[in-house]
Amino acid sequence: MEIVKLEDDGTVTVKMTAQEAAQVRDDIGQKPASSVSPAGDQLHSLLEWATPIPH
Repeated sequence: MEIVKLEDDGTVTVKMTAQEAAQVRDDIGQKPASSVSPAGDQLHSLLEWATPIPH
């Protein structure tokens, strides 16, 4: 995982492998919803889309 770009306005672009993305998705998903920030919830949703859990 690495930061590939940091904009003057503070926007951060991160590059991660599918495995890293799945691990972050699972880490966030294990927390109670009430303890996850809106940004964390949005990241979790994006990672769920990008790395769906196989059934």
